[in-house]
Amino acid sequence: MTDFASQPGPDETLDSIGTSGVRVFQRRDGYRFTLDAVLLAAFAATESTQGSGRILELGAGSGVVSLLLVKQFGLGPVDALELQPAVHARLTRAVALNDCESRVRPVLGDLKRIREQVTGGAYVQVVSNPPFRVADAGVRSPDDERAISKSEVACDARDVVAAARYALAPGGLVSLVYPAARAAEVLGLLAQSKLHPRVLRFVHSRVEAPATRFLVQAVRDRDRGLTVRPPLVVHGEGPGGYSAEVAALMDPPLKLPRTSLP
Repeated sequence: MTDFASQPGPDETLDSIGTSGVRVFQRRDGYRFTLDAVLLAAFAATESTQGSGRILELGAGSGVVSLLLVKQFGLGPVDALELQPAVHARLTRAVALNDCESRVRPVLGDLKRIREQVTGGAYVQVVSNPPFRVADAGVRSPDDERAISKSEVACDARDVVAAARYALAPGGLVSLVYPAARAAEVLGLLAQSKLHPRVLRFVHSRVEAPATRFLVQAVRDRDRGLTVRPPLVVHGEGPGGYSAEVAALMDPPLKLPRTSLP
C-alpha cells in the first residue's frame, strides 16, 4: 500500500478499534462508527453456530464489523457491501492497511439490488448495522453520507431483511443491531421472511437504564425457538468507564460517539 493511501487525508482520521489492531479511515466531520458496530461483531462471532464459511456484511461503511470479524474473531472471508463510492474507497484502503485483502472483499453496490451483487444462498452468515432512523423521523442531515448512514433514505429494515434472506444458505444466520423501540417491527419482518429469531439480547447503557438497542440472530428456514440472553450492560467500573464485558472488546478502551448509547 502506498504511503499516500495509508495516511488519512486532510478531512479524515485514522482510528483504531478492538484488541487486534484494526484501523479504519473516517471522515473527520462525517458519519463515524459507534459502539454498535463493535457489539454486533462480537455478537455475530460468539453466537455463531457455523464453522468456517463466507460472510456478507450489508452496509459495511468504514469496515469496522468486517475487519473485526476476520482479525479479532478469526471468521470469514467476508464480502463487505457498501453503497456510497467515497465510503467504499475508504473501506478499500482500510482493508489494504490491515493486510486483509485475501479475507475481506469490498463490494460497491446497493443491497436493494442484491441479486446483481452476489450469488443467492452463498453465505453462511450475514451481518448488518443498518440505518436506524426511519426516513420521516426528525430532520434529515444535510450531509448525504450521514443521512444515508443514519436514516432509511436509501434502504429500510424490510430491504435489509430481504437481502439477507436472498444471500443466506439454508440454515445460515443473520445478525442485526437495531434500536430497542423497533424490536417488534424487526422481529416480525424476520419471521415473515422465514428468518427465525434464535438469539435475542437487549443492550442497556447502565444496569438500571431501559434498553436502547437489541442484538438479534436469526436462522434461515429452521425455527428451533428463541433464547433471550442476559442484558448486555455497556457502562460500569471497567477500563474507560465500560463494563468488564465491553472493555474486553477494546484495547485501549475508546470513547466512542454517544449516538450509539446514552
